Amino acid sequence: MVWILIRVGLFLVVTFICMFLAKGLMRKIFKIEGGNADSRSDNYITGLHRKIDKTFKDYSIVILFIILVVSVVYVDESYYWFILAVFMSTFLRMVIRAFFEWKYSKYPKQSILTLTEMCILLLAVVVVLQTDLIFTQ
Repeated sequence: MVWILIRVGLFLVVTFICMFLAKGLMRKIFKIEGGNADSRSDNYITGLHRKIDKTFKDYSIVILFIILVVSVVYVDESYYWFILAVFMSTFLRMVIRAFFEWKYSKYPKQSILTLTEMCILLLAVVVVLQTDLIFTQ
């Protein structure tokens, strides 16, 4: 059990380091200004974004709970379904955020950074699910 936690922790650290480096690289390539503290302190671009994101988050929590219960009770390898559902929820929230950053933000190039984070998370999930990196004993 301890080795699984160590592998998960190490994998998360490597993933976040990759995200940090990729965002820095994208900032330099696309000349994206980094000084928009107002958009990160309040995670919503507009009131419409807040309403859509909160509604989506509420439905996601219910759906993820249902998937967790069903997959634990009826499916042997339940972690695959749950990880996939969590990723899809995160992926859709990031797409919504990128759209609002692109369309309504003072800094529309920030959507490039959000899409970069999304691609790295997609790559991380694919690596975990295809190689059984974390769940093998």
